[in-house]
Amino acid sequence: MNIIPDEDPNRPVHNGVHENDMDNDVDGNGIGNEDDEADVNEDDDSGDEDNIPTPRPQRRPLPAWLMRPFRANVDASQSKFRDANGLPPLYSEDAQLSFHRPSTLFLLNHHELSPEVLFNPKFVLWDPLAFCNKIPCPNCRNTLQRHNVLPRPRRVVDLDGSIWLIGYRYRCRGCVHPISGRNTVTFRSWDPRLLAVLPMAVAAEFPARLTHRSGITNRLFSFMRSCFTSGMGAKQFSDALRVQHLLRYDRLHQQYLWVLAQRGRMDEWLGKQYQSFPPFDDASTDGPRNFVPSAQWLRDVYDTFIEEHQQDFNQHMALLSAEVCAIDHSHKITKHIATVNGERVFTALLTVTNQNGQVRECNLVATKSHSQFEHALIKIRQSLFMYGHLQPYLFYTDTMADKAFLESIFPSLREGVVPIEKHSNLEPFSIPDDVEVLVKDEASSINAALSTILDDVPVEESEPDIVVGFDAEWNVTVGNWGNYTRGEVSVVQIAYERRVYILQISRMLVERHLPEKLIMLLSNPRIRKAGRMVASDLKYLESSLDDPPPFLGALDLAAFARDRNVVPNAKIGLADLCAAVLQKQLAKNVSERIS
Repeated sequence: MNIIPDEDPNRPVHNGVHENDMDNDVDGNGIGNEDDEADVNEDDDSGDEDNIPTPRPQRRPLPAWLMRPFRANVDASQSKFRDANGLPPLYSEDAQLSFHRPSTLFLLNHHELSPEVLFNPKFVLWDPLAFCNKIPCPNCRNTLQRHNVLPRPRRVVDLDGSIWLIGYRYRCRGCVHPISGRNTVTFRSWDPRLLAVLPMAVAAEFPARLTHRSGITNRLFSFMRSCFTSGMGAKQFSDALRVQHLLRYDRLHQQYLWVLAQRGRMDEWLGKQYQSFPPFDDASTDGPRNFVPSAQWLRDVYDTFIEEHQQDFNQHMALLSAEVCAIDHSHKITKHIATVNGERVFTALLTVTNQNGQVRECNLVATKSHSQFEHALIKIRQSLFMYGHLQPYLFYTDTMADKAFLESIFPSLREGVVPIEKHSNLEPFSIPDDVEVLVKDEASSINAALSTILDDVPVEESEPDIVVGFDAEWNVTVGNWGNYTRGEVSVVQIAYERRVYILQISRMLVERHLPEKLIMLLSNPRIRKAGRMVASDLKYLESSLDDPPPFLGALDLAAFARDRNVVPNAKIGLADLCAAVLQKQLAKNVSERIS
């Protein structure tokens, strides 16, 4: 017994292990090529002898091991074998869509055993007209008629192999072909437009999702969806699918060799020769022509499914409740979106989730500006009202600049909400009755008021410095991206003895000058300005003027208290410092503050 070699028997033997096989990386490239013929969805005028011929690219003939059973199955489904209801024997007697095929065990006993015998293709007959009294034309609604059988089967990828679809052309005698001008418009029996007009129970039995050239079985597609939703990527799935196809093919190869080995000396004595088993992706005349889709192919199929059901997904999200929401921008997915002239069209993906972790809104945005997703949030509010859900009462966000914006979209966020001051368990700190608060907004009045403080500045070095309370307030502008822009100092507060001066200096800083006495007070090191982060306030105020003297004498109360072990660190706020030292609550007017 000899096996016909298809390569040099003296060739080096490789064990199939490559240098980078130890890597865990996946390529997802698939194996083999799709069929030559594209299953276009355009109206087809083939099958009528007086039609104008349409030029088509040369197609490779399908192998004999595939076409022989194909023709046999087509012949068995001819009109003369159909029953009174127009059902072929496959439907009327076997009650199956797929033709019976023998088990590999019986094929191994074939008297002319060859690899082609073991390929044993599986065929599915799709003739929905046999199940329906009539099928309306997708264009004109006239009744379609069975015209002829499609001359080539259609490959569909399954879990560990391929199945082949046998279909028909249905002709509409009411539609006029735009090229020939005759009533020669036909539809393939698996045309998506045709499936759309079939009864839903019948259309649901179609076993595949078709692509431009081939397709994928519903069983494999459902499994792929489960893998994708469980975190498996398209590359990993393509490689796993390739392994399943290769395992099945290698099992056939192994069975083939076992049988040849068992036949042993008798075949050798008779001089009988056998063909070698071809490679998995052999595309020769009698090769198996196997095909495993690539990761990109699978990704495109899945994306098409998502696009087809976009309205269903949107409707499902609109029906969800949203009592407690979380809003966030993600910048990861936008890195995988194509750029235009090197610039990203979208910078972030806005996601809103509800209390159950369900996505309530998903929106690609060009910027983080509120205007980019304001309309989407308004639609959430409207859908909650439409479907009888409660409006949100809590929103989680990592940008407090969204607070006023979210409250304007969802007024329910303000219902029953009372701002809580820090250390509310302590007695509020209030200005004593004998302390006078004086507001000054003119240079002359400011000079007159501060002269009373400057008069008390010690002359001798042995005399102690005087201490004033100091604080500065400035305007804040909140940008569309949630960033804060610090404006010029607007108000300076100075407390001395039993007086508190509120100096409104914003108009003066426009001209980059301050009253003379205020500059003298700020630059005098013998006047200690006590407060929190006073040094930065003085520095910022100094930078707002033209050639001022250095502003000195800053005394940070937090650092002062830390050095005396009153508080653990110097980062403590003034409200916490007041609670620790005075046991009083310093109200910060939470509901009125910008930051």
